Amino acid sequence: MKLIAWNINHRATGKAIPPAMADALAFLDPDLIVLTEYVPSRSHSDFKKALSLNGFSNLLVSAYTPKENHVLIASRVNLEPGDIKAPAIAPSVPSNVLHVQVPDYDLEVLGIRVPDYSKAPRIRHACWDWIETIAAEVKGRPFVIAGDLNVDPSYPPSKCGNRIRNLTALGWQHALPSEGVSYWPLVGDSGLRLDHAFVCGRLEITGAQYVWEAGSYRFGGRNSGAMSDHAALVVEISKRKS
Repeated sequence: MKLIAWNINHRATGKAIPPAMADALAFLDPDLIVLTEYVPSRSHSDFKKALSLNGFSNLLVSAYTPKENHVLIASRVNLEPGDIKAPAIAPSVPSNVLHVQVPDYDLEVLGIRVPDYSKAPRIRHACWDWIETIAAEVKGRPFVIAGDLNVDPSYPPSKCGNRIRNLTALGWQHALPSEGVSYWPLVGDSGLRLDHAFVCGRLEITGAQYVWEAGSYRFGGRNSGAMSDHAALVVEISKRKS
């Protein structure tokens, strides 16, 4: 199974979705798509139709909250709403979390974007406390956590860099590409790995890469020709036989 996790840079505004976005996602041939920093604006209906035409007729979006980002999960197979809800740690948190069941694949997906609380470290740590609590509770199930977690593995504990290691210590496998970054700040030359996926249960990672360009599609970049400021994280997942 192939999963894409991609921050599409809506920045809590109703930005128009590029007409080529659905085609670009289909070009990567995924089975599941997790879009973060998504806002269901006026172009949502057209985007939903375009995804369906490309084979992704099953789609769920996190509960709508005005002036906030959301998570969209699309699939080639049936999706069912899950029961994991984010606590009201801060107003931006609940709409940035979406839990779904994927019965045909016998797995669950938790799509997340941790809002950037650089100026509010207490809230950042509270978000990660909750993520670790959920990770401990579900680690025996075939489960995927994917999205923009707003933390680079090199960050110090004050910025939650240690939380990545905490998840792997719990038994989660980290889909960390062997090279590249998923985000380039507008200023500076140091790219960051902010977009991640983790699996547990009988699932295992068989491949992971950050995709900035594919075919004629520019997924991420600093210039106006790019669809986002983040690369798409493409993850290959399989099930162990025992």
